[in-house]
Order: sequence, then C-alpha cells, then structure tokens
Amino acid sequence: MFPQKFLNLARGRGRGRASDDRRVHWLRREGCATMKKKSRVAKKVKKTTKKLEGDNNKSLYLCSLEHHEGDWVAYVVRAIKVSDLLSSSSDDDELQLRQVAYKAGVDLPGSVSCGVFGSQILFAGGLKPSVPGGIGAVTSKEAVWNRGVYAFETDPNKREQDDDIITKMDASLLEAKLYPLTVELGGKLYTISRRRVGDPSQFEVFDPKVGSWLALPQPPFFDFNSPYCIYAPFAYAIAGTKMFVSHDKCPVFCFDVAHPNGEWRLVPTMCRGGPFPFFGKALVLDLPADDRKKIMFTYSAYRSTRLRVYLMSLDDNQESITQIGCLKPPMWPCEMGAAAASDLVHLGGQKACIVITHFILPPGEGPINEPGTHKTRGVALPFQFEFDSTKDKKNCFTLQFMPPRIFKYRTNPSVYPNPERVGCFAL
Repeated sequence: MFPQKFLNLARGRGRGRASDDRRVHWLRREGCATMKKKSRVAKKVKKTTKKLEGDNNKSLYLCSLEHHEGDWVAYVVRAIKVSDLLSSSSDDDELQLRQVAYKAGVDLPGSVSCGVFGSQILFAGGLKPSVPGGIGAVTSKEAVWNRGVYAFETDPNKREQDDDIITKMDASLLEAKLYPLTVELGGKLYTISRRRVGDPSQFEVFDPKVGSWLALPQPPFFDFNSPYCIYAPFAYAIAGTKMFVSHDKCPVFCFDVAHPNGEWRLVPTMCRGGPFPFFGKALVLDLPADDRKKIMFTYSAYRSTRLRVYLMSLDDNQESITQIGCLKPPMWPCEMGAAAASDLVHLGGQKACIVITHFILPPGEGPINEPGTHKTRGVALPFQFEFDSTKDKKNCFTLQFMPPRIFKYRTNPSVYPNPERVGCFAL
C-alpha cells in the first residue's frame, strides 16, 4: 500500500509541476505579449508627443516681394510662431511678424514665387523689369528673364552662420518661369511655370543627387497647337506622387512623378471631365486610414468666400473628388477690406489655416502710392478638423474655426505699398 500510495503521490506532484510549468510558460508568453503591446503603445505615444512638440515648434513664414524706386526689389521672409498663432489671446491683440531673411538689389528679378525644399524656402523664376503683377513686363521689349533660384535656410542648425542671408543656388533653371509653382515630391524639386514664356522647358525637376535641373514632358496646356493653351488662372492639387493641374478653359491633367518617363494624361473622371471648381493651390492632406484617399481644402480669395472640403480618391485612372463640406469662415474687421490674395497652410496634425495677406480697399482708402515704410496687416483664420471614414459622407467630417488672428508688420524703408505675397508656409 505504501509504495503504491507513494507512487500515486509522485504522479500527482508530477502533474502539478507540469501544470505549473505550463502556467509559467503561459504567463511568460502573455507577459511578453503585454509588454510588447505596452512598448508599441509607448512608442506610438512618444512618436505622437514628439510630432506634437515638432508642430508646436513650427513657424509660419510669409514671403514677400517689396518694390522700390528705380527697378529695385527685395525678397523678404517674415515669421511668427505657430504656437502664438494658435494661442488663446484676445482677438484684439495684433500679432507682430518678425523679419528673418532679406535680400535686395537691382539685379534681383520680380514675378518670382516661392516653394519649399526640405527646410529651405526658395525664390524661383521671374524677370526684369520688376512690375507688380508681372504681366505687363512679359510683353516688354526690355524684359530680361531670370533662371536663378535663391534659397533661405530656416533651420539654424544647417546655416553656415546665424544670419538672414538669402543666397543664390549653384544650379539654375533650364528655362525662365513666370510665377512658377515649385513643390517637393519624393525628395526632388519640381517647378512649372504659370504661363508659357518661351522655349518648351516649362516643366522641370531638380535632383539633388545630380545637382542640376532636367526637362520634363511639356504640359498640353503649354502646347501652342492645343485648344487648352490659353492664359488663365491655374488650379493645382498635389496629392501623393501626382500633380493635378487645370484652368477655366482646360480640364484636369495629371502627371505622376513616380513615372518620370510618362506623359501628362487627361483625367476624365475628375470634375466630370471639366476643370477644378477653384483656382490657386489646394491643400491636400493624408488620411491615416487609407493611402488611396486624401482630404482636400480650397479657398479662392476673391472668387469665393467659402472654405470647401473634398474627399479625393487616387485610384489609378479613376481619380475623382467629392465635396463633403462648404463652410463660411469667421469675418475679420471690415475696415481691412475684402480678401484679394490668400494661402492655405497645414499647421500640423489636424490643424490648418487660411492666411490672407492682401485686401481690396474702396477707392481713396488705401495707402498713398508713394515709397516709404508702410504698416501692413493680414489675417489668419486657423481651424481644426476631424475625418471619420466609418461614417457616411454627410457625417464623416467636422471642422471648427478658431478666432481670427490679425498680424502686422512694417515694410522696409523706401518701399511702395502693398508688397506682393509670393508664398506662405509652416516649417
């Protein structure tokens, strides 16, 4: 009896140890899984926190072209912290822009526009004589086109010295451009003129690995044999690797930089085969849930007083937009006048901003057209939004405007009123 009882007891203890071993193994496995999950959550929180901190450290940069007497112009960059722009200060408090970069001289062209390449702000294209608006100078027999590109480094850690110098880049454009759209896509810089001004190379790319500009296929709206080659305000939307362009008399065409050997193609599914219902550059942002869909904002200063929101589909050869919102922004002081020029800027995360830098004033109420130092004002209309792809198109999108923020600055001495706005970015 005793030996059998002992043996039974031994078997029981064996089963207990096996059960304990399995439990320990289960605890270790589940513990590892829990730890891994916590680690992933912690990394995500850390990444989100780091991104939010990065967004809070951003500045809003306003780029201007100031006209002086005697065909003398200046490139000026002014800035304000995004955190100040979004602060809950009184609506009556005007924000002061600080000048962070300046370059002037008779050798600089007008009719330039700005773009961003990494942490650099670029001034590209243009011609002399420098005429506000640029169009009058295009037909002048004295017109001298410029192929230079000038850069300002916004990151102080990348500057050779802590100054406000705007320097000319080594590589020049192949051909001149008038107010070119300049955007970075896939680590390369693309520029396209807003009007054909000469030889075919109106669309180019800069590859930093090569260090030079290369010609790209000529857009159909710059082909003299095309019915779309008519001067009109353009509309642009940059989404993923695709560049969409149209104007009032031209349907939407697309160029995909992922296929640089490709051609511009008509997008019959976009806007029912017609042009975009806006002009200027739209703000297109990613949606985390779907790589093939984007959210697009448009605001055309003196064509519409509404912020329009679209859901963009990027399915190949089936690209389309569907309007999901039409909102009236808050008003700014009426004495500032009606909006004449504006930009849409992504501030980071789910925040963006309409920036209005030029206004139409009633006759006799504007500044006297004499050189001097002029007080200039603008308004920022920040907003935050949320998109939920699980809801229907009527309820998937919400947007809330924040209070308008008025900003001001004084032009440099001996400047004509109303400096040209040539770009606005958050970096």
